[in-house]
Amino acid sequence: MLAADGVLIGEGRAFLHLRLPDAEAQAAQGTLSLDWWNDEPSPQGASLELIDGPTLPLRLDSDRLSGCMVGRILRYHVDWPGV
Repeated sequence: MLAADGVLIGEGRAFLHLRLPDAEAQAAQGTLSLDWWNDEPSPQGASLELIDGPTLPLRLDSDRLSGCMVGRILRYHVDWPGV
């Protein structure tokens, strides 16, 4: 996860839920499970940098700390550009 200024602020696993084939542009939603993160800057305005894909601006729905797995869970929406 990248801050608005491009600084790395967290890493983990991203789950991106596409309703259509990935070649088609579409609205999508997902979950980001962070293994490590910086509390500053805020994740508002952050982007998701996919290793084998595009960098997507995030619209956050929720941001929670998980006590059971000691992680940070973010729910988000993105505009998938198609690949």
